[in-house]
Amino acid sequence: MPTFIACFVAGICVAGFVTIWFTTAYKELLKKRNSLTDLYEQLRLHEGLYAKARDGPDVRSANGMVETSRMLCREAAKSYNRILHKPINRVPALLMGFRAVNEENEQGKKRGEPT
Repeated sequence: MPTFIACFVAGICVAGFVTIWFTTAYKELLKKRNSLTDLYEQLRLHEGLYAKARDGPDVRSANGMVETSRMLCREAAKSYNRILHKPINRVPALLMGFRAVNEENEQGKKRGEPT
């Protein structure tokens, strides 16, 4: 009987540890992924504004904003991938469907890229 109680308590402790581990990893990865998604949306917005301003007097500032947005997206992707590849986050990330992103451009398309 004492062995059963000890195993039961150990099982509860392990279940609690795994729950806390996965919950913490999920919150951290979700926060980074949401930030990355918001930055990609901002990049698409700036690319659209650049396309509109291409023939106008504001082409230089629009180009600067697009380049700044691209830099922010690359840095956010590096940060997300770094968090994703931490040894403590690898197993939860794999099981919860978090995948690495391409640091250059998530879709791999360069449509409307300023020169």
